Amino acid sequence: MSLKDNLIKKFAPFLFREFLRILYIKEHIVNTDEPMESLAFAKRVVLKKMLDAFRFPDKTIWTTLFVPPEILYAMGINSFCLEVGASLFSKIGQTQNALLEAEAHGVPTDGCSFHRAAIGYAYKNFYPKASLIATTTSLCDSNPKTAGICQSITGKDFMVLDVPYDMNDDAVAYLAQQLEDFVSVLEKTFGKKMDIDILKKHIECGNRTREKMLEVNNLRMDINSPLTGSDALGLIVQNYLIYGTDECEEFYDLLIKDIKRGTAVNRAKRQDDNKTKILWLELKPYFSGDLLTNMENNLNVKIIFEEISHLFWDEMDPNKPYESLARKLISNNNNGPLENRLKVLKMLTNKYDVDGVIMFASWGCRRNGAAIPAIKDELRKDGIPSLILYGDCIDDSTYTDGQFSTRVEGFLEMLNTKSKNA
Repeated sequence: MSLKDNLIKKFAPFLFREFLRILYIKEHIVNTDEPMESLAFAKRVVLKKMLDAFRFPDKTIWTTLFVPPEILYAMGINSFCLEVGASLFSKIGQTQNALLEAEAHGVPTDGCSFHRAAIGYAYKNFYPKASLIATTTSLCDSNPKTAGICQSITGKDFMVLDVPYDMNDDAVAYLAQQLEDFVSVLEKTFGKKMDIDILKKHIECGNRTREKMLEVNNLRMDINSPLTGSDALGLIVQNYLIYGTDECEEFYDLLIKDIKRGTAVNRAKRQDDNKTKILWLELKPYFSGDLLTNMENNLNVKIIFEEISHLFWDEMDPNKPYESLARKLISNNNNGPLENRLKVLKMLTNKYDVDGVIMFASWGCRRNGAAIPAIKDELRKDGIPSLILYGDCIDDSTYTDGQFSTRVEGFLEMLNTKSKNA
């Protein structure tokens, strides 16, 4: 490794911390270009959470997406999500360097680019220091493998929460015990006891936020809703990483106001009434907003809802925090047999009265790649047209804007012809 590479690796956490600090300050002193107050607020919250992870490494752990945030916030622990970090760094053009770094250390090139990039960033020392690594088996087999590699890089312990495949009382008890064991590990690692009353308060806050999330999802049934599909797919941080906090609840309060206000304005203009309504499955290319933005701005499309925005968990019982969190993890409609997911998708196509479905299939995702053909067949049986777009969420070397646009335009033309004939 050259002297330059050594210096970059040594000072990378400091440089990224200061970069985040500048962005955070800029968001407070410069007029935002966000059309919705709620989205500007969300950006400030996310930057603050990331900055805290760099500033306070002795209170930080690395996680993957579904590690319960309620537990971490109850203990005053910062979470740095490996996949979210990979997607955010992709926006500043660092993905290819990270993927090459992972490949140089023997990571196969046909796996999930989120995890490959996360491993590359860990090797390059781009991520904040951490005291522990935590992950789940929920949805993705790569989670424990990535955590194991990160352990070898950092020398820190890691813990895997094994999420059962089926929902039943034994499965809930099994996972609830793991969550209690996880808390014991956190207590030992950080020298601080869990205050169960504080955990209850975060769960109560989550319940209030859940009601507001449901209201947002219902408000989006109106085609005049101003929330775009691209912006909605960016809410994964709010929905899974800061859930159960006052900031998340405040964000949804603001979002409800923004949607109501924007819907009234759009309805008065009547500019959205004839748009093609699309249900979007899976994620999107996070390195570029061209695909979804172009669809909604230039192709008379309204991404009316996204599968990932579906709220799958029930209200939780604060007096049974670990059992409730276990039920929440197991109840994910992407967990368990494909029938769970199909049931939700059919419900969403009816609820939002969609004209068609677009499925974004990331190359390295085995779970979704295997399910996509079966989903397409089931939708066809119900008379719902669908389009599969194969691509990648953060590897921009696979992105061909022209090819994607051509396929989307052809699909929309088919939908419009079908509508006219009907």
